[in-house]
Amino acid sequence: MLGPLEVQTERGWTGISAPKWRTVLAVLLLNPGQVVSTDRLIAEAWPSRPPKTASNSVSIYVHRLRRLIGDAEGRILVTRAPGYQIRTGTQDIDTQRFTALTAAATRELSGGDARRAAELLDEALGLWRGRALTDVPPSALVSAEAERLEESRLDAQALKLEADLGCGRHTQVVADARRLLADQPMGERLWMLLIRALHSSGRQAEALEAYGQAREVIAEELGVDPGPELQRLYQQILAADAENLAPAALLPAAVEPLPPLAQLPADIPDFTGRAEQVQDLRDRLAGPPRPDSPGAVAVAAVIGAGGLGKTTLAVHTAHLLRPEFPDGQLYINLLGASQHPAAPSDVLARFLRDLGMNPARIPVSEEERSASYRSRLTDRKVLIVLDDAKDAAQVRPLLPGSASCAVLVTTRSWMPDLAGSHFVDLDVLEPAEARTMFSAIISPRAEAEPEATDEVLTACAGLPLAIRIAGARLASRGGWTVRALAGRLSDERQRLDELRVGNLAVRASFEVSFASLPGASQPGGIDPARAFRLLGVWPGPSIGLAAAAALLGRPESAVADAAEVLIDAHLLDSPVPDVYRFHDLLRVYAADRAREQETEDDRRDAVVRVLTWYLHSMEAAARVISPQHTRVPLDLPPAGVRPLEFSSLDDALAWCEAERARLVAAVRLAAESGLHQIAWKLPAAAMSFFYRRSHWTNWVTTHEIGLASARQVGDKLAEAWMLNNLGMAYGQQRMEESVACFEQALALYQELGDGQGEARAATNVAKAYFDLGRFGEALAAGQRSLGIQRQFGKRYGEGITLDNLGCAYRELAEYDEAIDCLQQALAIFRELGDRDAEADSLSDLGAAYLSQGGMGQAVASLREALVIQRDIGDRHGQARTLQRLGLTQQRAGNAGEARELLFDALHLLDELGDHARAAQVRANLVTFTEAAG
Repeated sequence: MLGPLEVQTERGWTGISAPKWRTVLAVLLLNPGQVVSTDRLIAEAWPSRPPKTASNSVSIYVHRLRRLIGDAEGRILVTRAPGYQIRTGTQDIDTQRFTALTAAATRELSGGDARRAAELLDEALGLWRGRALTDVPPSALVSAEAERLEESRLDAQALKLEADLGCGRHTQVVADARRLLADQPMGERLWMLLIRALHSSGRQAEALEAYGQAREVIAEELGVDPGPELQRLYQQILAADAENLAPAALLPAAVEPLPPLAQLPADIPDFTGRAEQVQDLRDRLAGPPRPDSPGAVAVAAVIGAGGLGKTTLAVHTAHLLRPEFPDGQLYINLLGASQHPAAPSDVLARFLRDLGMNPARIPVSEEERSASYRSRLTDRKVLIVLDDAKDAAQVRPLLPGSASCAVLVTTRSWMPDLAGSHFVDLDVLEPAEARTMFSAIISPRAEAEPEATDEVLTACAGLPLAIRIAGARLASRGGWTVRALAGRLSDERQRLDELRVGNLAVRASFEVSFASLPGASQPGGIDPARAFRLLGVWPGPSIGLAAAAALLGRPESAVADAAEVLIDAHLLDSPVPDVYRFHDLLRVYAADRAREQETEDDRRDAVVRVLTWYLHSMEAAARVISPQHTRVPLDLPPAGVRPLEFSSLDDALAWCEAERARLVAAVRLAAESGLHQIAWKLPAAAMSFFYRRSHWTNWVTTHEIGLASARQVGDKLAEAWMLNNLGMAYGQQRMEESVACFEQALALYQELGDGQGEARAATNVAKAYFDLGRFGEALAAGQRSLGIQRQFGKRYGEGITLDNLGCAYRELAEYDEAIDCLQQALAIFRELGDRDAEADSLSDLGAAYLSQGGMGQAVASLREALVIQRDIGDRHGQARTLQRLGLTQQRAGNAGEARELLFDALHLLDELGDHARAAQVRANLVTFTEAAG
């Protein structure tokens, strides 16, 4: 890396031909032992606009790099989510070797062994083969690290001159110093070494002449005199005080005292929580230096959205750090989130005045001011707090050059290009921290009204600014109860207006970030501000990229670009790739922006697009999950809406599981928006998934909403459909309501003349009678349903009905008839390829064999059912079959296995929340234990 990027292989040192390969390897080598995400590699390899195939390309590059370095098994270049990791030893990378050698040389020189120090530095500098990373395409990280490495090289070269002086090699130092000064004419340390070498060689006139050259160059370039150390050396030479020119004495002398620097704003008396972040910052800013970069300045950046308390945390931490920085603290608000951020040049001018520079001598250019600023801070212990920074470009000129200083930054924007920084990503307060903060502001009133306090804190959603405002409003209004404030905050549309006191306002904090959003990143792209507003119409806990693309009516790539801008501005979060979410109060603010700045038609169109996308995608999944179920009638989706398709059952179930909470939110939104057809069709499409995964609560919630929508528009077919499905969900634990739903659905289907619907409802009525123990009525209803199913040629319905009849015959002790019906049902489901129904029939058949006394046939059928249910993820079916297997093994005298199977069933039922069935299994276990004595 100290030159062109090369790797050592069996053929010796080998270059890397492809530029993108070099970038990927360089980024990994610059983070040895650390997992580097694929997204980070993509950002470095394609700084402007990565192709859609970028992720795949990175994978290919890694594969080829492994072949190049002889690591076919991936033991060195390791795949590690969410990206890759390179595993190297301390001697495997030349940069690490160089750092270790220079650190050892520094110790040797400090200990008085100049000769050994010179040897180590010769070895370290011999590792360089040109400019660092010279053939790696520039990127934010590569450029910053290359510059850092070059600076460390200059430091090592100067240290080598120090060591050579200590060895008495004055003539060699003169030649080497002049060569280095040709490239670095502003290096005061190099001028000092040259002057010392000349003087030590007896060339006093040349030494004075060299000082004159240095003063002329520095004045011409920076408009200032040489620094105090160089001036003192000049005075020593004039005094011909040879003793003061000994190497040890010419280390930097005591520096001039700084003016008083205590610029931190006042700390707050009731600072609460954030203990982990405070300690993290203290360790980073005042802890020991990194062993691989002992000369690096410690920089920590607190990142987060408006209102999270970034400044409060930074100021509080800075006050705690004052003893570690006795030379003072500089503070500046950089106004990064405003329309007019502070210019680094202006900030440097202020800092230079604060550091004692005569205002008339402050250089004109930003570069010169930055150099003078670094010189003034050399070897001083000063903490610099840069509050509300816009970006890394604003911060870089304000960084000191001496490791004795430290920098604490706050910002609303990510700064991945601020190389070497430690980032603290601030989130909302934990519930306990939020309550402690609120209680500290309003004293005993929080404990006196715990329920109202919970409601206020829920409305504040953990945002420190919101909690402080709510507390301040109560503290200044002694006649208010906490309940009164909770009532005011309960209206979501008025919540942001209520969260305002004095000059503090949550809305204003959000508006600063919103107003500073840039426009679309490219022609034809999406305006991030508009994306923010329209995403506010979605009420769900989060939204996936494909759904967001439907909502915005734009391609996924354009939506992803706009979302990244919002994420960088901390107006949106991405907990996992391609999934986005708002902080609760930011979602309220986004919805407000949408109501104020988007037309009603645009908002409604966005809602229609995203809900239609969910409906069609859910129905596509249902066709894979349960091909035999009746299909939901759909219209064509709007233009630009591209629903998902699924090629496998696993893919369909995985998508449904990931989207489950958002599906429930979509049903609610459809009903609230008056889109009642979607409000009942979406639950109907989701029923197969809810059934397969036993999500009874979601099933009931969505279908009750769907039923209300169907009745709202007077759609009797939709009402019958919802009642039928709702009865199936109730049937697990609310049997009487289940029967009522099925009977109402059956009556509606008969009124509509819908024979197929009537058949479904009749089958379910029979099943409900069975679950209630009304086996004679179940048998009569089942036989009526069987006739209807066969009349319409519905093989799947016929199979379900035969299974229900078999179960009824079993309970009536008519075992031959039971087994005959169940075997017919099993044959139908195998013919249809419906494994879910096949497993249910096998389990019911096993129970029939058990009732008849056929132990072997019972065990075989039940075990076959269990294999299928585990394979397809039917947890409720597994619990039922495990219970039956346990009872079978108990009857067979296998006590240990029986108990284990029953406990497995109980565990599953407890997880599923099926308390009625769990109680049955517990009763089985009690009976079993009593029987065992």
